[in-house]
Amino acid sequence: MLLNLAFCDDDKAFLAKLIPEVETIFRCLKVEIQSYSFEKGDDLIAAFSKYQPYYDVIFLDIDMPYKDGKEVAKELRILDKRFKLVFVTAYQREALNTFQYDVIGFLPKMSMKERLPEVIKRVTKRISEDNPRMQIFKVIKTVANKGVMDIKVPLDDIMYFECINRQVYLFTKRETFNLYRYQFYEIVCKFTPLYFVDIHRTCLVNLKYIFSIDETEVRLDNGIRLPLSRRKRQNIFDKFSEMIVGDHME
Repeated sequence: MLLNLAFCDDDKAFLAKLIPEVETIFRCLKVEIQSYSFEKGDDLIAAFSKYQPYYDVIFLDIDMPYKDGKEVAKELRILDKRFKLVFVTAYQREALNTFQYDVIGFLPKMSMKERLPEVIKRVTKRISEDNPRMQIFKVIKTVANKGVMDIKVPLDDIMYFECINRQVYLFTKRETFNLYRYQFYEIVCKFTPLYFVDIHRTCLVNLKYIFSIDETEVRLDNGIRLPLSRRKRQNIFDKFSEMIVGDHME
């Protein structure tokens, strides 16, 4: 299990103490991690909104200038409900005002070392239980910059895949990505068992985002319309039935 950790605090000196302590505890638990640090909440939000990368755990200082941790947490929760949030502050009374942000841990700065092991064990246990089925993709950074990077995306965030001029594109709730050296048939083979349905020779859709279908189109929840092959129509109904039966049996 590889976890991406984000730390956001305007106090550089505190970050320099916190990050090594956190990394040591995770490694003692045999959890592989990658750490990223931010001094401004807006920078954290911008990175997270583009899955650069997806942060599994965020350590967020409440007491920051310009935009405090609670404001940052509110915006982050609009983007994603699954990440694990640990609030950090020098003022313990702040804990009483943070329940609405779905906080898994609260870390007072004055007793950081004493509280960290307990908080991190709780985080790893919850992540293991939740199992959001993260997907890893290699994507091209931009049209201008042909570099390649890895992104991690929760399965439920994937809306659909589309093949355009032999290039495979990943469409998520937040961003669109050009996949690097993927064949469309490979995507179909991998994701069809995960409640995705091929509606056209160029398009594979996550069932949970389908709002309606007609003779020639599939409409998604956000209004996007995708082409539907008539011979694929029955596939959608079969997949819906399979999903409903599976959910009922669980």
